[in-house]
Order: sequence, then structure tokens, then C-alpha cells
Amino acid sequence: MGGELDRHGLIGIFAAEAEDGLQKIWKALNLKKGATPTPESLHELFIVGHSVRGAAALYGFSNVADLGEILESALEQAGGASSGGEWPAVVAMLRDLVETLRKQVDVIVKTDAEEPDCFAAWTARYPGVTAAQPFPSAQAQLEGVQLVDESSSTAALPSVDDVVPESVVHPPPVSSQSAAEEPASTDILTDSYLLPELDAEVLEFFGPEAQEYIETIETSLLKLEKEPTDAETIHKLFRAAHTLKGSAFTVGFQCIGDLTHHVEDFMGAVREGKQRVTSEATDIIFKAIDVVKALMKREAGLLEQIRGDYAAAQRRLAQLEHVTSSAAETPSAVAPSSVQPASMAAAPTGQEAPEKRAAPRAQEAAGAESKTAAEQAVIRVSKERLERLLNLVGELVISRGRLEQRLVALEQFANQVQSTKGRMVEAVRSFEEKHTFNVPASSASAAGGASGASLPVTSDFGGLEFDRYDDFNILARRMAEVSTDVGEVMAQLSGSIKKAREDMGLLQRLTLDMRDEIARARIVPIGTPFTRFKRAVREMARATGKDVELVTSGEQTEVDTAVVERLVDPLVHMVRNSVFHGIEKTEVRVACGKPAKGTVYLHAAHRGNSVVIEVEDDGGGLDVEKIKAKAVSVGLIRPEQTPDLPYADALKLIFLPGFTTADQIGDQAGRGVGMDVVKRVIESMNGQIDIETEKGVGTKFTLSLPFTLLISTALLVRVGAERYAIPLSSIREVVLAAPGAMQDVGGRPILQIGEEALEVRSLGRLIGLGDTKVEGARPVLVARGATGVTGLAVDELLGRQEIVVKTLGTLRPFQQSCFGGASIDPEGHVVLVLDIGRLLAGRTAELSGPALAQPLLAADGSEAEEAGAEATSGPTRILLIDDSLSVRKFVGRMLERAGYQVETAVDGEDGVKKATARRYSVIITDLEMPKLNGYEVLQTLRQRSNTKSTPIMVMTTRAGEKHQQAAMSLGASGYLTKPVEERALVAAVEQWVGRTTGATP
Repeated sequence: MGGELDRHGLIGIFAAEAEDGLQKIWKALNLKKGATPTPESLHELFIVGHSVRGAAALYGFSNVADLGEILESALEQAGGASSGGEWPAVVAMLRDLVETLRKQVDVIVKTDAEEPDCFAAWTARYPGVTAAQPFPSAQAQLEGVQLVDESSSTAALPSVDDVVPESVVHPPPVSSQSAAEEPASTDILTDSYLLPELDAEVLEFFGPEAQEYIETIETSLLKLEKEPTDAETIHKLFRAAHTLKGSAFTVGFQCIGDLTHHVEDFMGAVREGKQRVTSEATDIIFKAIDVVKALMKREAGLLEQIRGDYAAAQRRLAQLEHVTSSAAETPSAVAPSSVQPASMAAAPTGQEAPEKRAAPRAQEAAGAESKTAAEQAVIRVSKERLERLLNLVGELVISRGRLEQRLVALEQFANQVQSTKGRMVEAVRSFEEKHTFNVPASSASAAGGASGASLPVTSDFGGLEFDRYDDFNILARRMAEVSTDVGEVMAQLSGSIKKAREDMGLLQRLTLDMRDEIARARIVPIGTPFTRFKRAVREMARATGKDVELVTSGEQTEVDTAVVERLVDPLVHMVRNSVFHGIEKTEVRVACGKPAKGTVYLHAAHRGNSVVIEVEDDGGGLDVEKIKAKAVSVGLIRPEQTPDLPYADALKLIFLPGFTTADQIGDQAGRGVGMDVVKRVIESMNGQIDIETEKGVGTKFTLSLPFTLLISTALLVRVGAERYAIPLSSIREVVLAAPGAMQDVGGRPILQIGEEALEVRSLGRLIGLGDTKVEGARPVLVARGATGVTGLAVDELLGRQEIVVKTLGTLRPFQQSCFGGASIDPEGHVVLVLDIGRLLAGRTAELSGPALAQPLLAADGSEAEEAGAEATSGPTRILLIDDSLSVRKFVGRMLERAGYQVETAVDGEDGVKKATARRYSVIITDLEMPKLNGYEVLQTLRQRSNTKSTPIMVMTTRAGEKHQQAAMSLGASGYLTKPVEERALVAAVEQWVGRTTGATP
């Protein structure tokens, strides 16, 4: 299979090379105005004939090589031939020879073999013509017809019509196409021709390359329509068509090669100054390019439509050869410039010095060499492979985060060990002071008696002269040694953690750098598809009879290729809408004092981590009253709603499915499918779309999109026991509402931020986690949606983090949900990514009223505000007081899993000290404990100002009503019995955290 593919590719290379050379010779033989080429002009092409013959011999096509040898020899010896009476017969013979060769090339492409008798058939028509004798005597060539002397009357010379067939002597005077390239009928456009079997890997690389050349052709055509004599653009278009043709032949896509060959021929004539790019020619080439695009899709279901379009495009392209520019009136003796048309069109070949003719060739060769060198510096990598690499980097980012969490846990463990060591050192010091040098008398006597028998010398020392140690002394010494050892181990552990933290910082930088570099490989200029928009404006302007110009800026703004691919169709639709609905007719614009030509502006730029695209027109603006009336007529809103419908909401009616302001339904507009799809696509990429319009001035649509769809920066928040990620691009700011800052207006909490009244909604309620009231001091996210800004109250801010966004798949519950994807946090938990646009869809807040708000980074705040910030800026802290280590560990882990920060106290006295020294959102205490029991803890804390309003929950094994009443009478906020269920515990805590988070003294 691989050998067959290799041979097929080689044949394609041969066909492209041979066809290119034969085309040059054919054009030299068929001059315009029926002129006959001079022998000198043909002599210059013998190198081309040599290349054709050599290529055929190299690929094993012997018959074609033999014919090519005759062609090469004839062209080489043409310089010495006479242009007398027999010269037209020679030219006719050469035309037939080239025609035969071109047919054979077509046969080779289709069948991978040449016709075995093609050489014999041609030589039978021209006996005596050989490679050694391409120009035999007239008598031999004309089969015995006697030639007369040049001075004699030419009437005796046989007519050329008697020598060779009519079709050879008098070929079509204008067309440069061979019989094989004549406009094809749909009968010969077979399925295998239009949809050939090609290697998938080859197509993978041919597709992007072909798309680049197609875009170059379209861009150049639009430019030439305004500047038809721009030589650089003409050459650029010619090279793009030539390269696309060659690439198509190489991979075996002959139908594309044949079609673009016509375009190349036409642009070659334009380069020579024989034709010009007119509006009609542009339309014909655009239609042909559309057919090429359809062929590139390789959809079998569209074959019948493509077949008809292909035949029509080929027919129209062939007609371009007959459209001669008025500027192409040149003498019949002008030299064919197929070797270097651009540089040789100014002078006849016979009058041009050889070194002047060689110079352009050298320049072209140098340009081709530099282009090849530039291309060798670039490799093509499939988008799927880049996505896999980027996913791996994303996994690396997650793994790094997980490792960082392990370091944090290790640091916490080290702190706990340090604390334990401190307590042990204190105990050792106390024990040492009591027992190291204070030996009890009974113990000393016993020790002396026990040791005196074996060591009588010690009996000579008194108690102050010799230290004696019993078991207590030895224990004290050993505990001191253990304390020292623990201190050394802790020092080493702290040093290791510090070094690991430094290594983690380096790993983080390397990971981010690698991610950025790989992500940049997916980045493309957003201006790449702008050519399509210019063409869309051109076609819509023609269809509507308007004069419109598209002005673009920011084409070099870089964005992820996935964003560009999904953005093209919405932008095309919006640009077409600007022309159809926005720009007025020329007479209307002139009557309004505007320029006759309307303008659509397309601008792209970076703003932070987002890409902003603006589509603006200088038309008549949106007619809000017409929009309302249309919405009523199609049943989107009720008539009684229109008087009170806010202006901003009326504008957003255009995003509803089925809405259109077109008076008639047609191909260009009026089908009601458009802006709703645009909005859905934009929001599916976590983007937003805004409208600004002024009647009589124009309309501007602003699209805000993330820079990339795979990795983004998000704010992690906690709502209840769940964690969510919100893209930072959707958040305008974060504020911490001080206690009492929210005002109730019509049953809705309103927060005043500067001069803006903002409705605050509970995020938990919006996503269906329960009816959580918005009150107290809580973090509020000011989120941007398509409908405006809304405040979202959350329970806790967990910090900013870079996340790798994964799709949620095709599960039905997620298709219409407010979630735009999922990620994995450093602890390995799945975190849903909220799509704020969908979450806030259809919700607006037009409210006002006095309230207070405190910015997150306020420079000067009151003591109460600072207290509120302290309570809400970090994790919610809970104090757990219990004398049982097992309870502290078990219950503490329950609360930590719910997202709380838990601190513990070992008894009632320790609990009171900690509750007095620091503020806690909730305190949980046992009843039966040493030093101070739970009742005493309750009584003490309720008497102190800083803990008077702090929720205190009792958790005990005493389930009796008597114990419960006693606790409640002392100010307990809740009563739980052991063993406690995790869900019940978290629910009880959540109830009080929501009410008194950040309570002030």
C-alpha cells in the first residue's frame, strides 16, 4: 500500500512538472491575434522541452520521453530555422506534438500508464520527423511535394491545409487550454475524479496548506479589484494559484489542480499585460474558489451539486481567456513572455539582450530559494497533537498544585510537631527540675544499699559530694535527650521543607513557561479569516444595491486557533447584518448628510486576558420601537409589556430565537436564524456580547472572549459544601459587604457600589443548592453577563487559580445547565466551572437605594469593616473544644472536608483562652471536660463582649432533655448528640455561618 501511494505521489509530481512546461510552450505557439511565433522565440524554450523529456524518462514513460526528445530537438534547432513559407507547417506540427504530449500526461495521471502506441501514431502522421532531424526537407515532410525556390511564386507551394489536419493548422486562436482541459461536461466528471481516494495523512497536511493559498488568492483578488495594476499583488496571486495547482497534482487531487490551472493561466495573462482583473473576472474566480473549498470538504452527499458547480466554474474560467483588456493592444511581434512575463513584457524578445533576460530568472530563482529556506524553518503540527500536548501540560499543572498541597500539609504537620515538641519540652523541664537533683532519701538509701555491695567506694561520699541517680533521674535525662533529638529533626525537616518550597517555585515557573510556549503554538492572528469578511461585505453590498466598505484593524491580535475557528461564522453573520440592516441606501445616506459609501468597522484588540472584537457600522442604528413591534407580532412578548420594557431589554430582543426585522424572507435575511445562534456560540466560549446603538449614527457590537479555551484563570469559591470555579474574565470586581450594607428593596437585597445600585443574589440559590438568604457580611462577586452586572453572594473566597478546563461531554443534564466545563483542583476533586453568561441569562437589575459597600482592597476602613474583612477574607474558622483526641480528629476532618478551617482545644480552659484570643465563626464544645466543663465554657464566653454573639454549639453524648435545657439556658446556639452524622453537622454549622460570619464584638 505504501509503494502504491509513493508511486501515485511521484506521478502527481511528474504531471505537475510536465504540464507546467508544456503549458509554457503551448502559449508560445498560440499567440493572440493569430500571430505566428518566430523561430527565435521558440528556441528560448528548448530548456523547457529538455526538462519535459528528462522527467518522462526519469519516471519510465518511454513513449512520452521519445516525443519529448523530438520536441526538445525541434525547439533547440528552431533558432536556425527559416521563417519562410514552410514555417507555419512546422509550427502546426509542433502544436500537434505538444497537444499529443499533454493528452498523454492526462492519461498517465488517470491510469498510471501511457498509451503504448502514442509515439508510433504521431510519427505515422509525420514521417521523417525524428529527434535528429526535427526539420526534414520540405519534400520529405510534405510527402514528396516539390518545393519551389523562394524567389518563385508561392502559388506553387502546397497549402498547409493539405499537409496536416485543419484542427492542427488552425487551432483556437485564443484559448490556451488543451483538449483535455476544455470545459468539462458533467458526464466526464466522475465520482473518482471529484472525490479521489487519498491518503489521510497526506490530506492532513494538504488541507491547511491549501487553505493558506486560497486565502491568499481571495485577499489578492479583493485588492486587485481596487488596484488592478499592482504588480506585486498580481505576482502573489499567480504564485498562490501555481503552488496550489502543483500541490493538488502532487497529492493526487487532480480536479483541484485542473481548476486552479485555469486561474494560473488567467493570472499569467494578467502578468503579461494581456488581460486585467475586472469585477466580472473576480466573481468568476471567487466561484471557482468556492468549488475548491467544497471539494476540500470531501462530502459524498454533495457530489451532484459539486459536479454542476465544477462544470460551470470550468466553463466560466475558460471564457476568461477571451476577455481581453483594452490595455492589451500589443504588436503581433511581441515576444511570448511565459518564461519571465513580468519582466519581459516591455520589449520584444528579439531586441532584448541575453543578460537582461537572464537577470529576472536569477531573481526569481533567488526568491524561490529564500522562500524554500524559510519554509524549511517551519514544521506543521496537527491541532489535535497540540491539544494533547497542552492537556498533558494541564495535567502537569494539576500535579504541581497537588504537590504544593502536600507541601502545605507537610508544613502544617511540622507546625503541629513543633507545637507538640514545645509541650514536651515544657513537661521535661518541669519534670527535670523536680527530680534531677532532688533525690528522695528512701530512694537514696535504697540505691546506696543496692550499690554499696558492689561499689563500696561510693559509701565514702556524702549526699552533696556525689550525685546518685535512681529511675526518675534516668527518665528525666532520657526525656531531655529525646527533646534535643526532636529539635534537631525539626530543624532538618524545616530546612528540607524550605528547599522543597524553592524547588516548587522553580517547577511552577518552568511549568508555566512550558504551558505558555505550547499554547503559543496554537495562537494565530485573528486577521487570518478577515478576507472572508471582506468578501461577505462585497457580496451583501451587491445583493442589496449598496455601496459599502469594510475597514479592519487589529489583524495581528493573537488568539487561540480554537477561538478563531468558532468565531468565524458568527462574525460573518454580524458583518452581513451590518450591511443588510445597518447601512442605508446611497440616496438615503446622501439625504441625511452622510458619505454615499457606508462603512463597516471590524476591530480586534487585547484587554487583559480577553480578546475584544468590535463590529461597528455608520448606518441608521437600531430602531427600538420597530424591534418591540416585531417582537409583539411574532409572539415573543405581550403588547402590555412594551411600554414598561427598559431600553436595554428591548435591544436584547434581537437575541431571541426566531426574531428578525427583515420585511421579506430571502437568502440574505429574514429567516430568524442568526443573532440567537451568535449569542449562543459566544457564550459557549465563556464570552459576552454587548450592544451600543444610536439612531441615525450607527450600531456597535462588542464581543469579549477568553484568550484561550483550554487553560484559564479562575476564582475558586465555596457555596455550602461545594466548590466552584468562575473565570476571572466574567468578574468585574469583588467586594466584601459590611454588616448592614445590604438594604431590602421590594424583597430584594440591594448593595450600593459608588453610584451603582446592585442587586445581590445568592449563588447557591441560582445553581439550585437551596434557598440561602443573602444577609450579613459576605463576599460579593460583581459578575458581568449579557444582561448586565449582578452581585453574586458566596460563602467563601478560596483564591485565584489557573485551571485546565475540560468539556462536560454530551450528558443531557449539562447541555442546558449553567456550567461551561469542569476542572480538577490540586486536591484531586472535580470542580465545576460556572458559565456566568448562561447563569445570568434573562436576569437584570434596575434598582436604586442607599446602601453601603466596602471594596476588597480598601485603604482605610473602620474597625468594624476590618473585622468583617478578617472574618470573610480567609477560610471560615471553627473552634472545636473536646478532651478526646479521637473526637477532635474525627469531627475536625468532617468540617475540613466541608471547607472550614478547624482549630482545636484540649479542654474547657484551653478553649476559653483560644476563643478570647481570636475570633471564630462557630464554636463547638463538649460538656464533660477537665478544668472547665461545657456549661462553664458557655457561661464564661457569653459574659465576654467579643464572644457574646458568636454561635456556640454543644456536642455531647448526653442526650437527655435536662442537659439540653441547661445548655440552652446558658446561651447555646445548638445541641448535637454523639455520634454525630457528617451531613447533619455540616448543615448545622452552615446555618450559623450564614447568619453571623464576621460578627463584630
